[in-house]
Amino acid sequence: MKAKVRNLKVAMVQITIANSPFENARRFLMEAKRAVAQGANIVVGSEMMLSHYLAGDRYEDEGFVDEMWAAAKYIAAASRSINAVLIYGGIGLDPDPKRVGEDGRFRKYNAAFVAQNGQLIESVTGLPFVVKTLLPNYRIFDDARHFFDARKLAEELDLVVDDLVQPVSVRIDGKEYQLGVMLCEDMWDLDYQVKPSRILKDNGADILINLSASNWSWRKNQKRDQVVADICRQTRLPFVYVNNVGVQNNGKNFITFDGASTAYNAAGEIVSLATRYVEETIVVDFGADLSPKQRSMQPDVAELFEAIEVATRGFLDTLPDGAKQKVVIGVSGGMDSALSVAFFTYLMGQGRVIAVNMPYGNFNSKETKDDAAELCRRLGVEYRVVPIDAMVDARCSLVGIVPGSSQHKTSQAKERMEVLSEIAGQVGGFFTSNANWTEIAFGYGTLNGDLRGTFAPWMNCLKQDVYRLADYLNREVFDREVIPQSIIDRPPMDELTAPGVGERGDPFAYGTVTENGYHDQMVRAIVAFRRPAEWFVEQYLDGTLESELQLPPGTLRALFPSDQVWLEDLERCFTLFHNAIFKRVQSVPGPLVDKRSFGWDFRESVLPWVKTQRYHELAEQLQEPDSMLEVAM
Repeated sequence: MKAKVRNLKVAMVQITIANSPFENARRFLMEAKRAVAQGANIVVGSEMMLSHYLAGDRYEDEGFVDEMWAAAKYIAAASRSINAVLIYGGIGLDPDPKRVGEDGRFRKYNAAFVAQNGQLIESVTGLPFVVKTLLPNYRIFDDARHFFDARKLAEELDLVVDDLVQPVSVRIDGKEYQLGVMLCEDMWDLDYQVKPSRILKDNGADILINLSASNWSWRKNQKRDQVVADICRQTRLPFVYVNNVGVQNNGKNFITFDGASTAYNAAGEIVSLATRYVEETIVVDFGADLSPKQRSMQPDVAELFEAIEVATRGFLDTLPDGAKQKVVIGVSGGMDSALSVAFFTYLMGQGRVIAVNMPYGNFNSKETKDDAAELCRRLGVEYRVVPIDAMVDARCSLVGIVPGSSQHKTSQAKERMEVLSEIAGQVGGFFTSNANWTEIAFGYGTLNGDLRGTFAPWMNCLKQDVYRLADYLNREVFDREVIPQSIIDRPPMDELTAPGVGERGDPFAYGTVTENGYHDQMVRAIVAFRRPAEWFVEQYLDGTLESELQLPPGTLRALFPSDQVWLEDLERCFTLFHNAIFKRVQSVPGPLVDKRSFGWDFRESVLPWVKTQRYHELAEQLQEPDSMLEVAM
C-alpha cells in the first residue's frame, strides 16, 4: 500500500435512500459531520444516492431531475463547513444545451460528485462530476436508456476513453491525492473491453472508490469479493465499496439492497465490513493495523428469508394508509397459503392477519380444512370460513357452466378472489396472491383468481423454496411448529373437483425441504439461466441433466418410464411456459430474490414457443435405441 494512503480515513456512509433528493442530501451531510468528528477526511455515499436508482422514466421528468441537481449542489455548498472531501452519487446535467442525449432530451449522466471547500471539483471532462463509464442495460437496469456514458463522451470528443477515465485530484492536510472514483458497474468489467479500475491505476490513482447501488442476489457478495480481489491484485491499490440499503421497486419487482459496504486492502483482503441491511457509517483508517476479516456466511434459506422480509416491509411502506391496516389471506390448508399466514403474522403481528377458508361443497377435504383452522389457532390469528357454494352455483347457472369442467374450476378461483378483495376493502387492508414461481412459470393458476392480489411474496420462490421457508419459520423464526407438519407432508392438490372426480393433484414434480425437484429446477434453468429446450435434450442425451439440475441420482428414471414420456413432458412444460406469458405480463408485484424474476427483470413478449430445427434434430435422436435412459436402465 502506498505510504501516503495511510493518511486517509475514509467513511463509508450506508443509508436507506428516501424519495426526496433533499432529504437524502441532509441525511448524508448529517452522517458526514459525524464521520468527520471521528476523524474521517473522505466521506463516501452510494451511487444515485439522491434518489431511488430504480426510478423508471422519472429520469425524463425535468422537474425531478432539476431537484436532483439542486440537491447535489446543496451538498457541495455545505462542504464549505465540513473538513473533508465528500463523494456522493446523483444525476449530472451537461451545462452545454447543444449536447443532448440520444433520446433528444437534455443530456444526463449517472455521476459521482466530489465536493470540497464549498465547490464541486471538475473532472478531466470539464464537467463538475465523474461520469460513469460502463452502463448496465440488462435485467432490472436501464442506465443506457437514460444516461450518457464516458465511452460515448470520449468518442464525441474524439478522444480515447483512457483520456477521460482519470482520478480526481484533491488536497488533504496539505498533500495531494489522486482518488480513483467510479460507479458500480465500472468494477464489473469482466465482460467489457474497457477496464475502468485498471485505467485509473495507470492514470495515477492512489486508491479506488466505488459508489454502488447493487441489489442483493444469491451469493453476490462472495462474487463481489472475488472481483475486487482480482482488481486489487492487479492494481495493488486499496478499494472502498459503498452500497445503500433498503428496498426499491420498478413497479413489478421489489428489490433489496443489502449494503454490505466493504473496504479492502491492496492485497484484496477485507479490512472493514458494514452490517447487511443496517444503516450505518463506518470510518476506515488506512493508517491503522487493519487485520483481514472474514465475511460471515448464512445458510441460503436464511438469506432468502431475510431478503423477502426486507422486500415485503418495503412493499408495506408503499401502501396508502387505507390499505395497510390488515392483510387478508386465503388459507386452504395447502403449503403456499400456510406459509403466507405464518410469514405475515411474524411481519405484522397476529392482530393484523385475517385468514379466510373458502370451501365449496365437498370438494375441500376435512383434513385440509382442519389443518387451515389448526394453523390459525397456533398462530393466534383471526380465522373465517366463507363458503362459496351459492356464489359459484349462481354464476355457473347463469352462464351455463357445467360442474366438473375447467370453467367450473376457474369460477371457484374467481369467487375466492372476490371474497378476499371484499374483506380487504372492509377492514382497510390488502390481500395476497400465494402463487409460487413454479406455478407462475407454467401458468398453473387462474388469472382473475389465485393469480390476483396486491402482493405475491413467493413469486420468485420455487415450490421447493416454499417448503424450505416453512421449515425455517418453524425452526428459526417461531422456534415451534406453527405450520403443522401435516401441511408440509401433504402432496399438493387443487381440490377443485369432487373426491374421485377429475385431477386433484399438481401435475409437477416439486422438491422438498431436503431435495430439489425436477420441475422446480427446470423453471430456474429456463428463467434464471436462460436454458432453451435444446439444452435440456442435449443434457438428457449426454446423461448429465440430473447433475446439471442438481437432482438426486435416479430422479428421471423414477419420474419417466421412457425417453418418449420424458420428451412429452418437456414439450408439455415448454408449451405451458409460453402459453402462460399473457398471465405473467399481468402479474402481481413481489420480491426479487433469485438470479432472475418475472416482472421487469425477465421481460417477455406474448409469443408461442418455437421448435427450432436443432430441437427437432435432437428430439429425433431420442428415438434411437441407444438413447440415454434405455442405456442407463
